[in-house]
Amino acid sequence: MKTHLFNIKTALMALLLFTACVSKAQRRELTFKQGDEYNKTTYISAASILQRGKQTFNINTTSSMSKTYKVTGITRSGFVLTVTTSHINDTMDAFGKKMEYSSDRPADTSSYIQMALQSLIGKSVTLSIDKNGIITDVNDPDERYATDTLLLFAGFKQDQFITGTRLNLVADNSEALKTGASWVSNISSGNEKINTTYTVSQSTQPEKYTNLMLTSTSSAPEQNSNTNGVLVVDNASDVILVSTVKTATLSYKFVNDATYSFSRRTEVVENCIKMN
Repeated sequence: MKTHLFNIKTALMALLLFTACVSKAQRRELTFKQGDEYNKTTYISAASILQRGKQTFNINTTSSMSKTYKVTGITRSGFVLTVTTSHINDTMDAFGKKMEYSSDRPADTSSYIQMALQSLIGKSVTLSIDKNGIITDVNDPDERYATDTLLLFAGFKQDQFITGTRLNLVADNSEALKTGASWVSNISSGNEKINTTYTVSQSTQPEKYTNLMLTSTSSAPEQNSNTNGVLVVDNASDVILVSTVKTATLSYKFVNDATYSFSRRTEVVENCIKMN
C-alpha cells in the first residue's frame, strides 16, 4: 500500500522542497505579529488504477483538510505558533465500496479510518521557528496517526513538523527572486530521488506577489513520477497563498510471481488566507 500512495507523498514533497530551499541571496526575515492567524486548506483529488494480470481495480479519493496557524508568542530569535486541525472531509471509492467522512458529523465507530480522521480534529501542535521560518522546536502531544497507512490510503499525508526544516506555511522568498530566475533542488529520501526545478514567472502584481513554476521528477525502485505546479507567494509575509501541484505516477511490484501495476494522477491544491 505504501507504493500506491507514492505520488501524494511526492506532490507534497515537491511543494515542501520550495519552502526548504536555501537561496544564495540574503533572505528576508519574517515579520509575524502576536495574534496573526492563517487558515490553510489542502484539497487532494486522486484517480488510480490497480492492475493484477487481467484484473483491474479503480480507486478514487477526494479529500480536504483545514488547519489554523496562529502566532501565540514572539521570542528574541523568532516566533511560537500553534497549528490546529479544524476540519476534514474525505470521500473514498475503492474496490466497489464508498466511504464518506465529514468532521461535521459523528464518525462511524466501526471504521478505523474514520476514527483515525476524527482523532485529528482539534489536535494542536506547538512549534517554535526562527525568523527565517526554520523549525527549532516541536511539541506534538500525540503522533500516533502522523504516518498511519490507512490515513494515507484515505488520501491524506500528515504534515511532518521536523526540527531543522522550514515551516510549510512560508517560503524561502528572497528579494533576489526576479522574473526568469531559476534554480534546481535535489533531495534523496531513502531510495527515492527527487529533482525539482523552480522558475520565477511573470506576476500581474510583482510588488505584491511572486509566482513560481515547478517541475519535478522522482525515481525510486519500481516507481517513477512527474510533477508540475504553480505557487503564489505573498511578498510582504512570505506566506504561500496558493499552490497547485499535479503528479502522475506509475509503479509496479512483483509479488508471488504476479506483476502488480499502479497508475495514479493526483492534484493537490492549497489555499491560505489571513484571518485577522
